[in-house]
Amino acid sequence: MEVIDVVNRLKELGSIASLSSSDKAEIENLYALVLDKKFVRTSCSDCYHDAVIEMSVYLNKNGKMKEKSEYGLKNGVLLQMGFGSSEMYTNANLTDEAAEKYLAKYPDNIKYFSKKPDDWEELVKSRKDGNVVINDELVSLMVESMKDGVSSKSIQEEFKGYKISGKAITKKVLTAHVNKALEVFADMQENPEESEGGSENGDDNESTDGQTDEDGEAVEGAE
Repeated sequence: MEVIDVVNRLKELGSIASLSSSDKAEIENLYALVLDKKFVRTSCSDCYHDAVIEMSVYLNKNGKMKEKSEYGLKNGVLLQMGFGSSEMYTNANLTDEAAEKYLAKYPDNIKYFSKKPDDWEELVKSRKDGNVVINDELVSLMVESMKDGVSSKSIQEEFKGYKISGKAITKKVLTAHVNKALEVFADMQENPEESEGGSENGDDNESTDGQTDEDGEAVEGAE
């Protein structure tokens, strides 16, 4: 669902004085879609209209829905990126990048997270080392395009909107995958018999060397 469609629908829902059961159910679903958190019904009779306002304000301010995060903080936890830093995170604005930058510096503070991916340690290490974790599925799709004669430049254009875990990949990540696909494709051409019955690409957790994190390493912080 596009942002403009959500905005228009919220305007419609906000103008309804008496919401039906289906309207309320839709607001709950939109709440999770826009803000990536579960709607909690309160005793306040205006809680659904308040939710519509909250979503509208967020979309008007950010122009997009909240980026879904694989990480979640325990209730009441506030992450501060550095002593005296104004850069702070709660569940309302936490992203995978922010969580992994923080944990790269303070892995023991994983105890303050209520939700985390099973391979969080590996993801954090990759971010700390400045490497890009290669996604086998994306490499495989690129290799197939190369087999059809598509150039690497065209592949970059074709896959620039590709999403991994619901998030569009960055230019840096895209470039790393194109380079990996080129390596795999070249190897297949040199060893056609081996590649015919084997896997086209490496392990899910393989990282490319020399891909420095353009955002830099996490600064010291406190919870």
